[in-house]
Amino acid sequence: MGISDLMAWFAGGSQRYMTLYHCMNQDLPWVILTVALDLAVASGYALIALHWWREQRNSSMTVAQHALKNMKNIFVFCGICGYLFIPIKMVWPAWRLYDLFLAVLAFYTWRYAWNARELKVIYHELTRTERLVHQLDEERAESRRKSLFLNSISHDLRTPLNGLMLQAQLAEMELGDLPLSAEQVAGQREALTVIRSNAKAVAALLDRLLEYGRVEGGEESFHPIAFDLDDLVNGVVGRFRAVAGEKRLTLEVSSPPGLSVYTDATILERIVSNLVDNALKFTHAGGVRLDVERTGDSVAIHVADMGPGIAPEHLGRIFDDFFQVGNDERDRTKGFGLGLAITRRLARQLGGDVGVSSRVGSGSRFTVVLPGVVARRDAVVPAEAAAGRG
Repeated sequence: MGISDLMAWFAGGSQRYMTLYHCMNQDLPWVILTVALDLAVASGYALIALHWWREQRNSSMTVAQHALKNMKNIFVFCGICGYLFIPIKMVWPAWRLYDLFLAVLAFYTWRYAWNARELKVIYHELTRTERLVHQLDEERAESRRKSLFLNSISHDLRTPLNGLMLQAQLAEMELGDLPLSAEQVAGQREALTVIRSNAKAVAALLDRLLEYGRVEGGEESFHPIAFDLDDLVNGVVGRFRAVAGEKRLTLEVSSPPGLSVYTDATILERIVSNLVDNALKFTHAGGVRLDVERTGDSVAIHVADMGPGIAPEHLGRIFDDFFQVGNDERDRTKGFGLGLAITRRLARQLGGDVGVSSRVGSGSRFTVVLPGVVARRDAVVPAEAAAGRG
């Protein structure tokens, strides 16, 4: 049987089926309108099927995806049988070929209808997605409430602490005017110094809570500008030299001069300050070193200390909220364990990240990597003005 015989058989063979053009009594305007509308609908079916196929190709074949694939097959065959065959049958009465496509469509339709579990899977996935969205909204609301609570309690406690430190300082200044022996004055001064030191430590913890609340609540604004990185890191190191001097530690910095970057100076200054403060806190001999390294248009800031180091089993959790190495008794004078968690969040706000390498007994090295931040020199603003923004 040749192609012409096959086409004749599809058209009815000896029965010689009529074309739709003949069935419409050769009403040419309505024939043209019918063909145009059918082709428009068929094109829409084809476009939807194409989008469907592209999305299916880019996703893994889950049970829901398999169910949607079967629906797509039914959809495509409906388009072919319902609309694409009408223009064909206008000139070629291929009614038997049309029946073959209808048989395939009937097979897919009844198979899908018989196995109703696939439809249940789709609705289950939709319901699960809605639950996840609702759960995410609840978690965000809970995070905002937690941040508001932290901010409120930190502000409320900060005021009396400031008053306590001021009163302790005034009392220490007036000790010389009191009728006390030298030994009593020394004892009172030592007690007031302890009060001021503890109040200052608690105030620092509250400041950390405030910062954590701002970062966790998404209240940080991002204001990138171009500034000299060398000025910023030297300014941070300068503020910590007194702390290093009190502990008899060295504090060194190495930064390439003239290196300008485009990012948020205020956030970056807080990141560097947190790392230097953390390094000085855990270093009791030797010193701390800050190095700035440029690679292409990216910048890496290294803060290395000579502290006790971090055990390998703790490195994976060192940036977790409220995690502290060697503070199982939760001594709050050592902090809340939020500094590094805040630092990582801030670094990621700048499009970068922070990592750590350490060996027990040899100190630790924290590295902040900021990709694509190197800026032109003609856009630089002074470091003081840069850090004062935001």
